[in-house]
Amino acid sequence: MFQSILSNLAIILLGHLLMSTLMNYRERFPEKLLYMCIVILFSGVIITMFYLPIQFGGYRLDLRLIPLLLLAVFRGWRITLPVLFVVSTWRYLMGGDGAVPGTIFGMILPTLFTLAYYKFKTKKSNVIEMVLIITVCWLISDFPILIIVPDGIEIFKDIFLLRYASFLGATFIYYSFILLEYKREALKKQLTFLAMHDPLTKLLNRNEFIKVVEEKITESHLNHYIAMIDIDHFKKLNDNYGHIAGDTILIKVSSIFKKYESDHVIASRYGGEEFIIYLGINSPEQGVMIINKIQNEIRATSFKIDNDLSIPISVSIGLAKKEEGLLLKDLIKKADKNLYVAKEKGRDRLMM
Repeated sequence: MFQSILSNLAIILLGHLLMSTLMNYRERFPEKLLYMCIVILFSGVIITMFYLPIQFGGYRLDLRLIPLLLLAVFRGWRITLPVLFVVSTWRYLMGGDGAVPGTIFGMILPTLFTLAYYKFKTKKSNVIEMVLIITVCWLISDFPILIIVPDGIEIFKDIFLLRYASFLGATFIYYSFILLEYKREALKKQLTFLAMHDPLTKLLNRNEFIKVVEEKITESHLNHYIAMIDIDHFKKLNDNYGHIAGDTILIKVSSIFKKYESDHVIASRYGGEEFIIYLGINSPEQGVMIINKIQNEIRATSFKIDNDLSIPISVSIGLAKKEEGLLLKDLIKKADKNLYVAKEKGRDRLMM
């Protein structure tokens, strides 16, 4: 019996390993193919357990419900319902006295209960709540023992403790592995974000900006512009109000840039108090209009230094259009020269 329980658990964890591997390479799969692979994988795991039953006296059970429950908890109805349909159909076609109750009570009702519960739930589940959900689902799945099996109440008394312990224990082992995988995935996303973004402003860093824009400027149907932006008298602001105030200003200015970001407007911190913006637009007038809006919003914003002090900020901007045969690095140099002219002519202006 214990060997059968461990075999069921091993199948569940093998499925988890295959799922984790699949998700690590999900970028290589079209969305529909990935969806089908997940449905097939979970269906295969559950169906395999049909053929490795756990013998409790004269009663045959398995842990098929555990992947279904946690699939409902973590993946929702979109994946769970197709898997439920496949495995329920398979179990019904296998036949036998337990086909109908095993399908309805052993899979369909507990899974639908879990899906319904998490459909209307707003708060994150805690451990006690998970135990209660698992307990309810276990009782639903074992209900046929009480109403169908001869001497079912006596059999239930004999097996319920071991059955419940194995069900609960296996669920939480699997649950723990899933949580570890989610934490690993979250850490991976965080590290990827940090590698691509400036840690202070959360804008793209220079290297990632250049990488992204190199691809964008190949779109020949658009006009491509680079704007170099410098915060006026930033060193004086740091000297007068401190570097923390300077950081606050950089973050606030960056938040203004983010309002205008899209697939064709990309902002980055170039270094220090300098920023760079790429614009892929239909007309030159549109590019100037966007940059003017950004500059005017910065002018109109009161930058709060502390509870009692707010100061105005201005920026100087150099704008350059990509001409035929001009490389991105040369386009940046051209925008930088226009920025220098804007600063030489008194700052707080746009030059192109």
